[in-house]
Amino acid sequence: MDAAEKASATLAKMTQKAGDVFPNYLKFTKEITEYGPIDHKTQELIHVACSMMSQCEMCISLHIQGAASHGASKEEIMQAAMLAIAMGGSPKVMYMHYVFDELEDLFD
Repeated sequence: MDAAEKASATLAKMTQKAGDVFPNYLKFTKEITEYGPIDHKTQELIHVACSMMSQCEMCISLHIQGAASHGASKEEIMQAAMLAIAMGGSPKVMYMHYVFDELEDLFD
């Protein structure tokens, strides 16, 4: 099971186990993505950088896939990840292997 599949399984289990709390959280996050002038591709690129900053393997995988599905190029995704490194330093470099793995699966 890859990171994106693990994330999907975790989200499904949270929906089952967390009563109304988690579905309300998901509704909130969906409304945020629909609000405002930032297009979905750019939102996903921001999420890639935030995922790197959070050091969340599953988030990195999901948001790279999301960015690619909204038309982001390999180079745009790489730049988003590299911007996180610029802000987060060496610890973020160590998470680039998740970016490389996901990009290799999607683009190579």
